[in-house]
Amino acid sequence: MRNSKVIKWALFLVVMAVLATGCANQKPNAGDPNAGERDTGAPHTGEPHTAGQPNPFEGGEQETAMLGSIGHGFTDPPLDENGEILPLQYNGGELTIDYAVRASGKAKNVGFLVFVDGIPQPYKFNSTEAPYEYMHIFDLTADNRDTPFTFVFTPVTGQKGEILHVTIASVYNPAFIPDMKETTSYGGYQTTLESGRPLVFNQDADPLDLSSIPQQEALSRVRLSTEPVTQDLLEKHSVMEQVDMETLDHKVYSDLYIDGAVRQDNVQVKKSGNLRVTYKLFGHPGMRYRSTFYLNHEALAGKDGASFETTLAKGDVAVIEADVELEKLKDFNTFYVVSVPLNADDFPDDVVVLMKTPSLLLYKELEQSGR
Repeated sequence: MRNSKVIKWALFLVVMAVLATGCANQKPNAGDPNAGERDTGAPHTGEPHTAGQPNPFEGGEQETAMLGSIGHGFTDPPLDENGEILPLQYNGGELTIDYAVRASGKAKNVGFLVFVDGIPQPYKFNSTEAPYEYMHIFDLTADNRDTPFTFVFTPVTGQKGEILHVTIASVYNPAFIPDMKETTSYGGYQTTLESGRPLVFNQDADPLDLSSIPQQEALSRVRLSTEPVTQDLLEKHSVMEQVDMETLDHKVYSDLYIDGAVRQDNVQVKKSGNLRVTYKLFGHPGMRYRSTFYLNHEALAGKDGASFETTLAKGDVAVIEADVELEKLKDFNTFYVVSVPLNADDFPDDVVVLMKTPSLLLYKELEQSGR
């Protein structure tokens, strides 16, 4: 079982770093098998600067500085006779998951995304009386100490007898958003760290009250297709390492296009109309993913739902296209895509992890935004 040998949160540790060079436009390698369990700062991350501080993306001497660390996991999970974590059990009603997070330094603003079988799962934070949200954001006050809390939710899917996977991903500093004055890039912020655990359904999931779930029905004209992997695409991703067809047998890569072009950092958009977004996922043949578009940390939905399943095939790129209704956007918006693997257990010799595109700022005309 995936992640079954992890005790508490001991292995879920990531160290944030800042590289004070002009690296803001370098995209992290989405197929890196060590993503989420290593130093994420070298050589492609950086901390967005704040007012009164120099911008680390504007050159200067190369200098790496530790920002902090974050780790999280299940609290005192029951173990079997081999010391492996037992699955969660669903017996009706709302499921509660006891959890803990520990952070230090500047990594203490954190939010969590939850998925059941790759489907975005809204949840309540600590209490059955709390509202359902796709992400709850909070600031940790204690430095490098466990902060316990509880996820509470009715699963969005699941039938009696099924064993589905619950995926929990932290997002580092989700409260940050560039203002196009002091900052224009997310830098190394909003990277993810993943944990998970199987969930056994002893009965069907109870129906969810849709009125209690946040809805952002801003997607239309959703289209799933495939296209061939090209040499140009391989060369574009050959930055940190040489990427060829053999590399794609074990690693997965992604690109996010806005109106037909790969964009990073920020994109100015109109006040109304539609924005065409295209997400491309390719690599490891046989891997199945569910991908979700997020706007301001809430799942975007259309008439076909909020997540889209694709199966990767050798030599092909899986393509998900959709229109985003610009009227639904605020003046400044955080936009990204998350892909959750569905069949990682089928490939025990490969490291398969949740993938998130770097956060992208979608902002409307500055003179109309009032910011």
